[in-house]
Amino acid sequence: MQPQRLTPGSLRKCTIGCSLLDKLLCGGIPCGSVTEFVGEASAGKTQACLQLLVTCQWPLDHGGLHGKAMYMYTEGDPSMKRLNAFMSASPHQASPANIYWERDIVDGEDLYRRLQDTEVIMRQPQGLPLRLLIIDSIAHLFRDIGDHTDASAYVRRTGMLFRLSALLRRFADTYKLAVVVTNQVSDAITDADLSSNQRAPASKHTGGLRLLSSGRELVPALGLAWANCVNARLFLSRTEVTIASSYWQNSCDVARSGSAPPSLPLRYMQVVFSPCLPQDTCLYVVTQTGLKGVDNASVGFAERQGLDSRQQQHVQKPLCSGATGLASGAKGLDTHNNMQAQAVSHNGLCVSNRALGCTIPSQNVSKQTACKLATGVFAPG
Repeated sequence: MQPQRLTPGSLRKCTIGCSLLDKLLCGGIPCGSVTEFVGEASAGKTQACLQLLVTCQWPLDHGGLHGKAMYMYTEGDPSMKRLNAFMSASPHQASPANIYWERDIVDGEDLYRRLQDTEVIMRQPQGLPLRLLIIDSIAHLFRDIGDHTDASAYVRRTGMLFRLSALLRRFADTYKLAVVVTNQVSDAITDADLSSNQRAPASKHTGGLRLLSSGRELVPALGLAWANCVNARLFLSRTEVTIASSYWQNSCDVARSGSAPPSLPLRYMQVVFSPCLPQDTCLYVVTQTGLKGVDNASVGFAERQGLDSRQQQHVQKPLCSGATGLASGAKGLDTHNNMQAQAVSHNGLCVSNRALGCTIPSQNVSKQTACKLATGVFAPG
């Protein structure tokens, strides 16, 4: 018996196809672990998965894995039109022939059996090796347990989740796969005020962080049992703010085909937890050719007017010291309804407000600092 090295050399990562999003993830989605995209409908989870189906076929020296992908879609038929659009815009060769498809999955047991059947592809690849496994979505198979509301039904569900998790981790570790799953969310049921300094009970499910999207506090589905089954959780959130196409075209990878719309809604990608990533965020938009990150420094917000005294006393601390400052002037902000700001000076930087759905832990700051935030925006240091 040979001892197993617990800290192997650096594993490859699969690029998302955007330099800014890759920077947030320190290179992309890692092989050898299970990564979860969680968010509400239309947040961009499936778009990110389709984009990974393309980028995993890219050459190794361009951030890809030079391999095939397995896509297990549990919610009907995947959008082949979107996938073809992503492939047409890809700077490197990508083909649907390098993607294995699984659909019409009935329940968790069916998913488990199909996963077991795919192992032969991993052991004996034909052509390019299998390098990416995506399940979109895991929650769709487990959220509805029908009329079986007794305790035994939940015990069986939790047991199946653990079996699936063990199988996915074994695949990731043994075959050095990048495993990606998507999860859904539920509205957080709490009596606590979002602007209060006291953490809401729902935040206990996310390590004390508040997950906000479209102005609502959310909780990932499947509970704490599933949260312990994934290595990393990335929260994708929607905002009520739109940005002119000129901003994101100049800030990241410009779309290579098609005409850009005049404006697009901003979204957030947030690192909730990960063994190797800091908690941080990155703005992005979903374009005709995929997810494109938006440089925070190039995005502005309207001056923070109309903050009442209660909001000023409960502005909140950014997730990490690396948060990037945001200047003034973004379009689409309603200062009366949406300017419930969550910002604080941190080493001369300013972080976004609640209207953008940013996830920020609570902490009071001085009244002087809050007054400065109410009258203007801190410039980056």
